[in-house]
Amino acid sequence: MSRLSLMLAGLGLAACNTAPVGFAGIEPVIVEVEGSTFEVRRTGAAVSSMRTNVEFARPASIMSKASVAIGQATGCDVVPGSLTGDGVIQRARLSC
Repeated sequence: MSRLSLMLAGLGLAACNTAPVGFAGIEPVIVEVEGSTFEVRRTGAAVSSMRTNVEFARPASIMSKASVAIGQATGCDVVPGSLTGDGVIQRARLSC
């Protein structure tokens, strides 16, 4: 039983750092903003960021940090009103 438990735990942890749908195979740019670490992936004008650290913060705070991380990683602005998501995965459109 312990082997099965270890295997399932390993699979669960591996899934925590998987690229979102539509961004598989894109190497992430890792950005840290005010103690939050994000992996940012871009394809065209679409961008996805994933917070990879453990943190207990208000969702609005994380979304604000994600917007900054996206800007730093891409050199582009987030289109106003396009940033969506939650405390872990965010998506936006870019204006470059």
